[in-house]
Amino acid sequence: MIAAPFLGMSYVQDPVFIEKIFRVNLYSHIELAVQALPYLEKQKGHIFVTSSLAGEIPLYKNSLYCSTKHAMNGFFYSLQQELLAKESPVSLTIGAFGLIWTKEMAQVLASNNPYPGWATGSVEDCSRGMMEAYVTRPQTMTFP
Repeated sequence: MIAAPFLGMSYVQDPVFIEKIFRVNLYSHIELAVQALPYLEKQKGHIFVTSSLAGEIPLYKNSLYCSTKHAMNGFFYSLQQELLAKESPVSLTIGAFGLIWTKEMAQVLASNNPYPGWATGSVEDCSRGMMEAYVTRPQTMTFP
């Protein structure tokens, strides 16, 4: 996650940096879906998009990250509607995840937690939720 104030850090405003962030956080997911869809159509497959709650709400000091996740959610919610409208055999779940408590995240947030009081979930519980969503194929999944 890019936790830097957009107005306070000049490198974050660099168009090359912005394009790189969008390429990694948005375009790569769209490109994978485009390439996979013909195969998934034949197999009645499922797409599980791993997104973020940052695509649902704004977060202070996370303008770029939130914008990529809002764009991702917008694209995939729209694609989901298109798949439903054409009665495609492909299903799509958008997983919107909050903070997942990993060892690395615990170390980062131990000294400076910009999100005090936020609900966090364990990796194990998140994994279980993802597997259940992959099997049951809901349109959305949030965690925690």
